[in-house]
Amino acid sequence: MASLVQQHGKFYSQFYDSDRTPKRKRVALQTPRRDVAERLHVRAEDKYALGEYDPWRDGREHELFGWEAPPEKDLSTLGKARDVFLESKSHLRPATQRTYREVLRLFVRHVGEDIRTSSLTSREIANWIDSKTDISDATRRKYVSHVGYLIRFLVKKGWLDRDISKDVGVPKKTETPTKAITSDQAEKIIQAIKDGGGEHRYRYITLILRVNPMIGLRTGELLEMRWEEGPVRVDLGGGVVHVASGGDFKTKSGQSRRVPLPEEAEKLLEEERERSSSDHVFHRNGSKVKYTTLSSAFRRFRKDAGVASWVTLHSTRHAFGTRLASAGTPIHVIKKLMGHSTTSVTEQYLHAAPEQGHHYVEKAFGD
Repeated sequence: MASLVQQHGKFYSQFYDSDRTPKRKRVALQTPRRDVAERLHVRAEDKYALGEYDPWRDGREHELFGWEAPPEKDLSTLGKARDVFLESKSHLRPATQRTYREVLRLFVRHVGEDIRTSSLTSREIANWIDSKTDISDATRRKYVSHVGYLIRFLVKKGWLDRDISKDVGVPKKTETPTKAITSDQAEKIIQAIKDGGGEHRYRYITLILRVNPMIGLRTGELLEMRWEEGPVRVDLGGGVVHVASGGDFKTKSGQSRRVPLPEEAEKLLEEERERSSSDHVFHRNGSKVKYTTLSSAFRRFRKDAGVASWVTLHSTRHAFGTRLASAGTPIHVIKKLMGHSTTSVTEQYLHAAPEQGHHYVEKAFGD
């Protein structure tokens, strides 16, 4: 059963099957002309009736819409595979793309562009890592991890049988406590700003120190935050901060999220909104604050306050994750609120609050 539907000047073929999910499936006909839409709709109905077209599975990717499957990419050599892989990562942030390009440039230069991908073994990766005698253990882990993404890409495309990067031994990461800023450290930096006469000029730093431990945004997200339209937007009426990719801004994980505003954070932002004439929440003289300006000023006031050098702007984000873990927030909720791509990153906050597991053990085995 199908019907031709027009909505907002566009035409769709709408199919219905009570046994499918969703029950109704719309397929865009991508034409503003009714006569063309009717011809396409009739063809789609006929193909569907004959079992030659499944709108739930095929959508527009069917010959009746003039669609042809794209040719398979040539991944036969390491150089070609690298280029196709990097192209597939074009949606990521520029900084992330640069890291992939640099790591794979070093790997391919060592192994050779013309080596057949089907002949790659873990030995090529291990020999490359062993040749890097001047890099840290952390860099070794990063190199193997990034090459591993390329290897898994080749496995997915059928050019390798398995993930050979898993066979490469690298030094294990030593677990260290998360470097979360304390409220005492934050107040010392705020006092240093006041003592230096920068209370008005550097109001944006004070606001970050007081608000971000309650919302946990990355520094780039904070600087992108706006009151109205934008990829990172404060919704005071709804009590949330919306974080998404848009324009030149991309979130680190590529995912969007909504971060609830605690009452105290909402109050601080409402006060700032009343006195602000800028579109940006954190601004300097009405203009968006540059990262270099923010980082330089923060380091100066941190030094003036006598606060440890390991305290960074990112420490305000760590404070958010640590506080959530200490309060017993499930790991998948922390992951979602912080915008992590995997829970392996989120686990660092559980290590910061090891006593949290006692609640669940007692609940399972206690009297």
